[in-house]
Parts: sequence; C-alpha cells; structure tokens
Amino acid sequence: IYEQVLEQFTIDAPADGMVIYDKEYNGKKKIVGTTISAWDPVVATLPDLSVMESLTYISEVDIQKIQLGQPVEIGLDADPDQHLTGEVTDIANIGEQRPNSDSKVFEVKIIINESDSSLRPAMTTSNRIIVDTMSNALQLPLECFHTKDSLTFVYKKQGGSVIKQEVELGLINENKAVVLRGLRDEDRVYLSIPADVPDTPIARLPETTITS
Repeated sequence: IYEQVLEQFTIDAPADGMVIYDKEYNGKKKIVGTTISAWDPVVATLPDLSVMESLTYISEVDIQKIQLGQPVEIGLDADPDQHLTGEVTDIANIGEQRPNSDSKVFEVKIIINESDSSLRPAMTTSNRIIVDTMSNALQLPLECFHTKDSLTFVYKKQGGSVIKQEVELGLINENKAVVLRGLRDEDRVYLSIPADVPDTPIARLPETTITS
C-alpha cells in the first residue's frame, strides 16, 4: 500500500525543458523535505525560454525619464561579448526600498527581443535604456561643471586667462551632460578648478526671448 501511495507522488513534466523549483511564501526555494500544502501544490515550473524578461530597478530621480516602448541595450554579465536588444514593457507605479539602497527604486520590466540558447533564468544583465538621442551634440564630463547661486558654469580658457562661463545644460546621464548654450566646439575647458584663478564674476548667457 505504501508503495502504491508513493508512486502517486511521482510528478511527470508535461513537456521537455528546464525545471525551476517553486518558491515558498518566504522566498526560499522548495527542496527535498519541503512540506507541500494542498492550498499551494506547485512544486516546479517549466519556463518558456523563448520569451525572456529582464528586471531592472530605476532610482526615483531618473524614473520620470523612463517610458513604455523605449529601446534597451542589454549585456550579459556571464558573456560580455554577447549583446542583445529589448524594450521597456512595464514600469512600477510604486517605489520600493531595495537592499543596499538609500533611496526608493522602481521596478522596470524589459522584454528581450532575441531568443538565445545562452540565456537562462536568474542570469544578471546590464540594461542601458535609451531615453533620447541627439545628433551633433556638444557634451562634457560632469567634472567640468560647477554651480554657484543656481548658476551652472565651467572654467574656460580665454586667451592667456581663465574665465567662468555660464552654460545651459540639456540631457544628463551619470557621466556626461549635453551643453545647449555657452560653449563652442573649439572652446577649451578645465576638468577641475584651475590654480590661481581670481574670483571673477560669471560670464552670463544672453537672455532668450520667447515669441509666439
């Protein structure tokens, strides 16, 4: 009788594929010895590896830049030479506190366009979301920019001296910023505050006029 009952606990997968053990309510994976409840009889799942998603978390500072349908460049940490593409398909409405994070972050789901045999569930990826593109943009490292009294300026070489030149910035990422006004391609600016620079006023940008 016991052998007959034991045979009833043999689970056959309905199809070929990779088996992923289900998780309990506390997030731990079900393993040998786990008690299976009649209210939650799932032991394992067969994921559809032909359609893969990547989850990433965006800080509350940058989440306003993220929109559905934006293209994504995806890299695999396990294979740095592998490059995939994706698209933003879902943006969380409520932020959450993640471990080792001081600020709230929002979960963003990205559908991976390609079907690759090297992809496996729980792999880590690097996701570069393209929020905008600009052609012929003048951009500088963030170290070049300084602020005073709500003005953004750079230290620009002008002849044999150095001046503080106000600039107007456009798109900004974690490394660089686009300069919309205040500089030209041939201008030379400093990455850090140059030595022996007198405390001169900031050279202001001309006022812009809005016309209808």
